[in-house]
Amino acid sequence: MKVCACPACGTVHEAAPSPVLDGLSEERVYARTHCKLCESPSAHFVALADEPDLMDGELGYPLAVVPWLRG
Repeated sequence: MKVCACPACGTVHEAAPSPVLDGLSEERVYARTHCKLCESPSAHFVALADEPDLMDGELGYPLAVVPWLRG
């Protein structure tokens, strides 16, 4: 997992790939693809290169789906 930041407000998010959205309702998809604080779309988030990768299951940031992590 990577860490990214919302450029509008600076909130740090744990970036997740798009399969996390599979089977979610429209409201939950919106919540996963927008900043938790200012609701900017995750497509605008910036990867934080200086941050170490997160281990699987390691939390501490709000989870967001970031488009560039699709594989």
